[in-house]
Amino acid sequence: SETNVPIRCPDQWMSYAGHCYIIHRDPKIWKDALTSCRKEDGDLASIHNVEEYSFVISQLGYQPADELWIGLNDLKVQMYFEWSDGTPVTYTKWLRGEPTHANNRQEDCVVMKGKDGFWADHSCEKKIGYICKRKPMSEAPTEEETVDMGCQRGWKRHGFYCYFIGSTFVSFSQANQTCGRHQAFLATIEDRYEQAYLTSLVGLRTERYFWIGLSDVEEKGTFKWANGESVLFTHWNSEMPGRKPGCVAMRTGIAGGLWDVIKCEEKAKFLCKVWAEGVTLPPVPTTTPIPRCPEGWDSNNRISFCFKPFSRGEQKKTWLESQEFCRAIGGDLASINGKEEQYVIWRSIANNGYYHQHFWMGLYYLNPDDGFVWSDGSPVRYENWGFGEPNNYQGIELCAEISGDSSMLWNDRHCDYLYGWICQIRKGASVKPEPTESPAPKYETTEDGWIIHGDKQYYFSTESVPMEKGREFCKRNFGDLAVIESESERKFLRRYILKNGKEDSYFIGLQLSVDQRASWMDGTPVNYLAWAPHEPNFANNDENCVVMYKNLGFWNDINCGYPNAYICERHNSSINSTVPPTTFSTPRGCHPTWLSFHNKCYKIFGSTEDERVTWHAARTACMNLGGNLATIPNEQVQAFLTLHMKDFVTDTWIGLNDINHELRFLWTDGTGVYFTNWAKGFPSGHMDLYSYDGQADCVVMRNNPVKEAGKWADESCDNNRGYICQINADAEFLPSTSSSPSSIIRYGNSSYLFIHTKMKWEDARKNCKRDQFDLSSVLDPYSHSFLWLKILKYGVPTWIGLNSNVTNGRYEWIDNWRMKYTKWAEGEPKQKIGCVYLDIAGAWKTGSCNESYFSVCKKPDVQAPTEPPQLPGKCPESEGHKSWIPFRGHCYYIESSSTRNWAQASLECLRLG
Repeated sequence: SETNVPIRCPDQWMSYAGHCYIIHRDPKIWKDALTSCRKEDGDLASIHNVEEYSFVISQLGYQPADELWIGLNDLKVQMYFEWSDGTPVTYTKWLRGEPTHANNRQEDCVVMKGKDGFWADHSCEKKIGYICKRKPMSEAPTEEETVDMGCQRGWKRHGFYCYFIGSTFVSFSQANQTCGRHQAFLATIEDRYEQAYLTSLVGLRTERYFWIGLSDVEEKGTFKWANGESVLFTHWNSEMPGRKPGCVAMRTGIAGGLWDVIKCEEKAKFLCKVWAEGVTLPPVPTTTPIPRCPEGWDSNNRISFCFKPFSRGEQKKTWLESQEFCRAIGGDLASINGKEEQYVIWRSIANNGYYHQHFWMGLYYLNPDDGFVWSDGSPVRYENWGFGEPNNYQGIELCAEISGDSSMLWNDRHCDYLYGWICQIRKGASVKPEPTESPAPKYETTEDGWIIHGDKQYYFSTESVPMEKGREFCKRNFGDLAVIESESERKFLRRYILKNGKEDSYFIGLQLSVDQRASWMDGTPVNYLAWAPHEPNFANNDENCVVMYKNLGFWNDINCGYPNAYICERHNSSINSTVPPTTFSTPRGCHPTWLSFHNKCYKIFGSTEDERVTWHAARTACMNLGGNLATIPNEQVQAFLTLHMKDFVTDTWIGLNDINHELRFLWTDGTGVYFTNWAKGFPSGHMDLYSYDGQADCVVMRNNPVKEAGKWADESCDNNRGYICQINADAEFLPSTSSSPSSIIRYGNSSYLFIHTKMKWEDARKNCKRDQFDLSSVLDPYSHSFLWLKILKYGVPTWIGLNSNVTNGRYEWIDNWRMKYTKWAEGEPKQKIGCVYLDIAGAWKTGSCNESYFSVCKKPDVQAPTEPPQLPGKCPESEGHKSWIPFRGHCYYIESSSTRNWAQASLECLRLG
């Protein structure tokens, strides 16, 4: 209801918005105060909005030293507060840290206290004053409209001033002119009490805005009152004053009393203000000499404060620690009220060599009612926010920092970041001794470097590894990844890594299942969680591990393969000198339709068009089978999958992708990336950052061209491809037994025989020939992978069918197949050594033909095509630097010392014959 609806109240009671109020100062316990109010047909006061609260502290006679009962209590249900008159709780104004129920006392009743009238719960047995509230008397008012003393008719008196509520909607400049015609000015607001009065005056009205006299149209970012008075108080709404210049209007409704910057041309009602008649104006203060700053502090002749930045290497501070430091030396965190003060601070930062560092200043976000305020209570009349700031990112940035460069831009940050800080002190004041810094906590450590804390020990890694590697280390040292069971334990770990940690995030022992349920890896029940805002988000459905952030100590889900530091934990009693017993796993195998290798089972899909799907659909299909897209952790698994790709014609999806972190490829099952097998020119888009559209996020294993079979390429996840699924081997299926070492093995269109007797190269070939075989040629990646995995079991090099001694100095296959594929080791072939073996590392090497190695024989189903006969004749004699090279019936000359265009080169070749 409107505040000016005429109602009648008992003597000494004051009316507001349809109710009557009175303050009684005779001390009573809460229960007796309630009885007293009810005897007057009322109740202890209930307060339902900021306007009603503002009325109580500005017009009812409330004093800064008051402590008064109101009707709020939790007598029925602990920490469930309700009004004694039964009305719903729609508004609260708790003092910071309240309600508390401190020291196990019964604090069930609520007081309004202090200069701001904030609320706190207290013992109901305390005897203090109280506020009553009642409905108006039934009689209609009979008296005429009263005229406030010293004010014109229609104006309202408060303190030394009269106020008028404009009745028309006008622009800011029109409002200013209208007030001037009444020998008044657009309202200025000098303190929180005047603000509370005006909030109670207009806050419940239906109009959205009322102009006051503040704007920054003269100088963007610097707000001034239209009548020239100094800005001593501000009351900004959330995210105000913002970056756009404009004029200031007071809000009504749920944000009643708060200030918004809006366009000066908008139409709104307005508030005029003038000195009441008969009030003696305060004398103009006499000027006194401006005192000087302490040594090491900076200022100029036009500002009354001195400033000093502090930056002490590792001794950074949180915002609250910085505030405590500045107040301990007699000042406060710096408030910046204009460009001049900002320049003085920049000059001091530059003179001290603190370029590009970050510093706390005194601006912080107290509560939504007040927005950003200065620590020293000065008004926010100047701002220099960076672009898009303040943005309260993730809802936890409530303190302001300033960048130590010439832009001096402001940014909101979480108050627990560790930064330098800027103190201010009033000119003429002496600087008190700096508080003694509490020494860095001394951590007791074990012989092997673990930190002892209570009955637990912790290890903080200095290297970043995938989760599985970190956990291996923890378990090898009789522990596991850290389990965090309380806020105090989380804060201890965060404090340690803040001061000592070198990495930004650390694996802990929490994991997320496919259905996103959290569990501790060691089986500890989950009774405490500390997620960062908007986490866990389970991005790309493969963030199954959890890290703790260094700066804030909150948690984020992440792919287990993303390298991070880690925290181990073990109990004091878990340390012993014996190595954990070796556990023998039960033999496991695969279903007959799956391929078995190294305790994993694989199945390749994509032989028909219907089986070729997008990457995400392929992963879903594999997960429905109880597994995931294949992970390739090493060259052996790569070779195993490659050799089984021979009969497929399509490329196949594997689990590698960079969907979550551009340019950082990870396995979707969280395995670490220890091996890669990229085709030449891949990963693709990273070659040209200007044209890369970021769409090639998923990885295929190529099958075309044949010489690149098994190599990886990144492409769009939306392409339809085959795919390889992987599941763990199962004890239900026994591993298949290997065949006899001497038996013939079929692969592709050839038969192979592995000889496990060491022979020289020539003897090995003769041995193969006896069975109509020959030393094996290796014609593609498929057969190479097949042969290498076989010889890995024997652990010794194996002769193959390459020998330059019997093929005119060139390395050619002795079974006459053309060489289309090579797998030379680095630095090979060594031209003077004629025989070639397949090394257990998986590459071809040249060696003395007299060395004795195992050998592999091969008999293809079809013979190699015959080469065309060599044409008769010989090449021209060499002349000077011109040398002709014979090859397959032709002679070639390569000119590399001079250049010609195509036509000139063609004529030169014709001239040479």
